Amino acid sequence: MKKQDIALKKNSIIDSIKNQNLYDAFKQLRAFSESQMTWEITDEITRLEESYRYMLDYAIRGIADPSRKQVYEGLVAGMLTILNRLERHAMTPETPSLYYNTLRYRSHAASGSIPEYLRRYSRLASDSSLFNLVKDGRNDAADQNNRKREAVERDLFDALWVTFPLSVADYEALTEALASDVYPDYFKQLIINGVLLGALEFYDSRRVQILARVYYSGSEKLAPIALVAQLLVLYKYRNRTLDKQALDAVRLMPDNPAWHSDLKEAFLELVRARDTERITRKMTDEVLPEMIKLRPELNRKFKDLGEISDAIEMEENPEWQEMLEKSGIADKLKELTEIQLEGGDVFMSTFAHLKSFSFFNEIANWFMPFHSDYSDIASMPAELAEVARLIESTPVFCNSDKYSFVLSLQSIPQSQRELMKSQLNMQIDGMLEMQRESLDESRTSRRSVMNRYVQDLYRFFKLFRRKAEFDDPFVSDLNLVTIPALRGQFRDSDTLKAIAEFYFRHKYYGDAINIFKVIEENTYPDGQLFEKMGYCYERTGNIEEALRYYEQAELLDAGSVWTLRHIARCHRLLGQPAKALEYYRRVAEKEGDSESIQTVIAMGNCYLDMAQWGEASGQYFKARYLDEKSTRVIRPLAWSLLMQKDFMRARELYDEILKLNPTADDYLNMGHLALAVHDHDNALNFYKLSISAGDGLIETFASRLIADAKALETVGIDSEIIPLILDSINYSER
Repeated sequence: MKKQDIALKKNSIIDSIKNQNLYDAFKQLRAFSESQMTWEITDEITRLEESYRYMLDYAIRGIADPSRKQVYEGLVAGMLTILNRLERHAMTPETPSLYYNTLRYRSHAASGSIPEYLRRYSRLASDSSLFNLVKDGRNDAADQNNRKREAVERDLFDALWVTFPLSVADYEALTEALASDVYPDYFKQLIINGVLLGALEFYDSRRVQILARVYYSGSEKLAPIALVAQLLVLYKYRNRTLDKQALDAVRLMPDNPAWHSDLKEAFLELVRARDTERITRKMTDEVLPEMIKLRPELNRKFKDLGEISDAIEMEENPEWQEMLEKSGIADKLKELTEIQLEGGDVFMSTFAHLKSFSFFNEIANWFMPFHSDYSDIASMPAELAEVARLIESTPVFCNSDKYSFVLSLQSIPQSQRELMKSQLNMQIDGMLEMQRESLDESRTSRRSVMNRYVQDLYRFFKLFRRKAEFDDPFVSDLNLVTIPALRGQFRDSDTLKAIAEFYFRHKYYGDAINIFKVIEENTYPDGQLFEKMGYCYERTGNIEEALRYYEQAELLDAGSVWTLRHIARCHRLLGQPAKALEYYRRVAEKEGDSESIQTVIAMGNCYLDMAQWGEASGQYFKARYLDEKSTRVIRPLAWSLLMQKDFMRARELYDEILKLNPTADDYLNMGHLALAVHDHDNALNFYKLSISAGDGLIETFASRLIADAKALETVGIDSEIIPLILDSINYSER
């Protein structure tokens, strides 16, 4: 069956369910199942439909049933799961994606089940513990055992990813493994990752329950990542009614004492991930190019200094600092440092180029927590293995970047490895000391775990070689406030304000609006909040809403010049220059003798919009008096003088404009001036220059000339000359 046909069937069934026409939905489900000859699923559809008919019978007979809504929602959840199973079954034979390739391979190879893999891993882990008692801690048998264990880890991850839905046996085996002390934490995290990746393919109630249980357990290392994973799953299926078991499990999560602080941090980390692309652009487009430009000068300075024995002395040389400050790099590096301290991902651009190792061809390896016992790392030369152990303890890099870093070490000359090791030792000790000195080390640790986990996920969805086959959760705005299952959990004003301010500060105005709205609904009227909402709406182009919020802000703080100025600007953008002028006058009154040039120009623009040329030119002359060197008003002043038929002074200004950087509109207006004083030859020359300075199309020029017809009549030019001008230009172009 073609993918397109499957999608049509799926959408039709979903529409019937949404419209509460379950009769039709059951009919379509049965036909879909029978067409694929999945008789086991057909039997399940029959049993589910019988339950629905019983419910209908009770309802029609008027029998009170307080659990009817819950039963109905359970039926809908069951139908959607069946629909996913049918979709998956239909897609399996021919879909070339990695998911279905893996699913087909596992089916044909008669691979083990999830419980079997867990039992096998448990045996290998026990054997590994025995091998570690051997002298020197390593031998060929131990290495072989490790590689077998890693193969089981990959197989288990694949099974977790493509098994749908998880069976009761799968669920029990996984929950037992995640609660057991037999398995190492990195292996448990791999399980959580497999649960997440599978859940992002198809909704699975038991996966939601597993993530909820791990978070509820309160593990310092696992609970934070389980929460992040859960939030991604719940956000993806926010428009889907959760079954009772999943919903009950999610409602237990707030019983974890760290819930509110964890939820805030998880939300912020997911929000920060949205900013990674901007940070990466800053690194690649601003910082690195500037550093490359400085390289010749740095090389010359090094040459001049000869051999430098004291690196610290070189770093403290004020000449270097001055060079960085003049280039602007110092400010950019300072900003990046602040971004990093805030939790921003400044390493994406650095490590994106180090994901070409064969290690990253295996999907499970993107989700494997870094540990120096990994066979490919443990088998490295001793000094590299030691560096790997140092990297393992650093709280800065995410797991994916740690693997990239260590795998790339093999290309570094041996002479530099010892120096790198000593530098890493110092830096890691410093970072760990800072973490220990934190007022709340536990809180810092959980935040750090979430930060690195989100970065790992982000790298997979952005850098994996077959990333296009996955539904990237970081493409959307991840507004967790919209998750129905967590309704009421985001009422903490501090959390919402922190998230909204992050969006606002980094210019994600649409996302900021969504959060500000929630704050508005749950707080008393606040002038500053309304100002920010107005500004967000203004920046996203919704001027009517921007004006509404600015006016509310003014009611609460009538003395804000900033608010009055933006109200005026909105009125002008809405084509209401008279109202805009009224507010600019109020701004001018508040500014008094220190009236700003910005206000004067704005008032001139309002007069210009109202075709009050004399008043407009008066404001522009005033602006020139306030700042003689400014060229900001030269164009509108020249136009207002032209419209007053003050051709001589207008010509003086247009001569000034010629010395600047004339635009197509400048040449057009100069042509109008020449035409007004009957200098037809110059008029045609300026019009031709306007065409050349624009897109070169006479059609574009014609539309702009026709748009100025009324203005031409103002200065005494008959609009009937316009077609003659156009024809004249056409003939002259031949």
